[in-house]
Amino acid sequence: MAEETFVTESRVKSQAWKFYFAALAWPTYLFILPYVFTKIGLWTVLFMVFPGVYLFTWVGYLMHETWHKYVPNIPNGIMYNILSWMLLTDPQIYRVLHGFHHSQVNTWDDNEFHPYGFIQNPVLRRISNFLEIFLGVAFLSVSAQIIIPRHPKYKAKYKASSSFLTLLVIAVFLGGLGYASHVVFGVSGAGIACLFAATIWLNSFALHHSQLVEHGNLIAEGTWDKRNVLTRNLRDTAVPEKIFLFLTHGDSREHVLHHTLINIYSRPFPHKVPMPQAAVYINLKDYAGILGKMLSGETEVIKG
Repeated sequence: MAEETFVTESRVKSQAWKFYFAALAWPTYLFILPYVFTKIGLWTVLFMVFPGVYLFTWVGYLMHETWHKYVPNIPNGIMYNILSWMLLTDPQIYRVLHGFHHSQVNTWDDNEFHPYGFIQNPVLRRISNFLEIFLGVAFLSVSAQIIIPRHPKYKAKYKASSSFLTLLVIAVFLGGLGYASHVVFGVSGAGIACLFAATIWLNSFALHHSQLVEHGNLIAEGTWDKRNVLTRNLRDTAVPEKIFLFLTHGDSREHVLHHTLINIYSRPFPHKVPMPQAAVYINLKDYAGILGKMLSGETEVIKG
């Protein structure tokens, strides 16, 4: 592979430090968040946006990379579990669903994005879309946790022990950080709980909207390659888009490449791999229209 076209293995291996850094930076952020609140009060919302959203979406991005095992010089299996728990999710959920996300991308059978499939009742469909938009990836995670043990395609792979272990790890993770912050900074337990809840909601919201830019309300018919190339990409020419891409690590900038050239690791090296000629670009104004259709329960199926 030519350097000017593809990313070399050495460049990919150079990304290893990010996984360890993010795994330390995110809990450090949670630990000091209550202290920041004691110093700047409601201005803490800015701290929640940066570095809060930046770190959480980074953990989500890197967890995805460990699933694909793109970076060979890290313990991908171990890091995948650790990062999943830091995202407050059961590792088995994404492990089961993400392969189907790629094979069934931009269809109702992609249960990572559509855990309930196509909801026939228009009122329930609008409610589900509202909860997804407002609660973010947390809504999909909880929905998948409900659906997978009962779904004929997935239930054989589901283990209740994994869910129990996840609950235990999350309790220790958040409880330990909260208690440590309480002891060191003297913030009340209730205050810490509220701050943790607020930042987790904001991060869940931001992470999923990065995903919705790429796949939200996008249903297509046709062959796998035709459905792949319809995956949307966010233009980075205006300030709002640049801020959004910065906070979410540019995942939406050339996301179609991840689906059309899944074996080529092109991120986080934008412009190293040529985009498909048929690549679809949108801006945040276009995205607002997509959200409006979701809230109205409208889905336009693109014919293959």
